[in-house]
Amino acid sequence: MKRLLPVYFLLFITQGVFAQTLLFSDDFENYTVGGGVAAQNTDWDTWDGSAGVDGTVSSDYASSGDNSVIIEGTGVDLVLPIGPYVSGKYDIKWKMFIPNGSSGAYFNAMHVWSSNSTTYEWAVDVFFDDAGEVTWVSGGEPGGTANVNIAEWFDVQVTADLDNDEGVLYINGSLVHTFQWSLNNANGNPGTNQLAAIDYFGTDAANGQGLYYIDDVEVWESTNVGVSQPVAPAFSLFPNPAADIVVLQHLNGFEGGLAQVFDLTGKLVLQANLNAALNRELNVTALGRGIYMVKVSKGNHQVTRKLVIK
Repeated sequence: MKRLLPVYFLLFITQGVFAQTLLFSDDFENYTVGGGVAAQNTDWDTWDGSAGVDGTVSSDYASSGDNSVIIEGTGVDLVLPIGPYVSGKYDIKWKMFIPNGSSGAYFNAMHVWSSNSTTYEWAVDVFFDDAGEVTWVSGGEPGGTANVNIAEWFDVQVTADLDNDEGVLYINGSLVHTFQWSLNNANGNPGTNQLAAIDYFGTDAANGQGLYYIDDVEVWESTNVGVSQPVAPAFSLFPNPAADIVVLQHLNGFEGGLAQVFDLTGKLVLQANLNAALNRELNVTALGRGIYMVKVSKGNHQVTRKLVIK
């Protein structure tokens, strides 16, 4: 379930001088499968505030743990309210999965949104078709393309740099699109330089009936100048949640680097050198139950993942 995290938890990165604060995290593990997301957690909402368009907690697939959220069909419109913020820089990250047989997927980022208002304003619309092609519309102008693999979990990040009026879209850690955040996506006219929500709507690139899953949603606040780019190499943790041994998988690019585990106060609680193998085991038996952040680094390249100890 979503956790409000202490604002003093800072992740310091060596690519420039900046820090990140984890504001929101939800892995959907403490929800009832088959129930609505917004119905079980008021930090989520639906487009019009009604229960009928809620996303459903599912155990069909999961990026971590057992649960994720299924967004299926245009009758589903799940919203993550954020802020609203009018200054600062925010990274919204999540895992996404488009199963075989789906016609595609869609989400958008909002300048202005409220479940009890009909005044809306978009920053960007992002579409996925049934072959994994990714396209987008920002400032009223279509663009593309990038690609993802169908039936595999992939990373999505939307960065809203409100101080510099810049939006950035990343897919699987690669920067694929930069745009002026404040432009109203309805017509490209000047709009509101504000971050209000991410909207997960069950449509696809052809405005048909979409089908996809989301998991491990996070919102980070960054304090630095400019937009921080995630490092292309990525890794995964298995199992997650874990009780004793955690395997760091897909470490290509980080061989010979360092793995560090931090608690939510930012305290380093475990550290290990990464060998040349593609997998690395961490013994977390001595760690108490809760949420930790695992950072792997080599030189200036760093990637962080959330770990749950049960």
